[in-house]
Amino acid sequence: MKDAIKLNVLYFICGLLFILFCFPPMVFASDDRFPPKQNWFYGGGIGLGLGDVEYFEISPLVGYNINRRTAVGLSLLYRYSKDNRYENSQSTNDYGSTLFGRYFVIPRVYIQAEYEYLSYEDYFSNSTERTNFGSFLAGGGASMPVGGNASLYFTALYNFSYDKADSPYSDPLVLRFGVGIGF
Repeated sequence: MKDAIKLNVLYFICGLLFILFCFPPMVFASDDRFPPKQNWFYGGGIGLGLGDVEYFEISPLVGYNINRRTAVGLSLLYRYSKDNRYENSQSTNDYGSTLFGRYFVIPRVYIQAEYEYLSYEDYFSNSTERTNFGSFLAGGGASMPVGGNASLYFTALYNFSYDKADSPYSDPLVLRFGVGIGF
C-alpha cells in the first residue's frame, strides 16, 4: 500500500515537472499579469465513452476570482454508465459536487485544493447500492489563454481520502483537462 502511494506521488510530481519544463512559453510567459481580469468564470467538461463500458458525463463549473491570484468555485457532476461486458448489462447514475480554491503561484500556474462529494452506484448481483463518498484533493495545474476570454487548463490532483476498498475511483491520482471562459 505504501509503495503504491509513493508511486502515485512520484507520478504527480513528474506531471507537474512535465508542465513546467515542456511548456515554458505557457508557464513563464513574459506577461507578468495574473489572469484573468474578469470576476466570474465558467467552464467545465463533457465526457463520452463508447465500447464495452459506455458513459456520458457532464460537469459544469462556476467560479469567482477574489483577486488576480485567488479564485474559488463550485463544480457539479452527473455521470451515466452502462457496462455491456456481462449478459445482463449494468447501468449506474452518479452525481456530486466539488468546492475548490485555486491560487496562482506564477502567471498561468496554480495550486488547487478541493473537497468533492460524490453519490455513486455500485452494481452487485443484479442490483445497485448507492454510496456517498467525500474526498479531499490537492495538487496543481496550468492554464493557457487561447484568445479572448477563453483558456485551456490541465490539473493534476492527488486524492488524500483515497481508500482502495471504498473509493469510487480506481486510482488516487486525478488528471483533468478542460476549457474555461471568463465573463
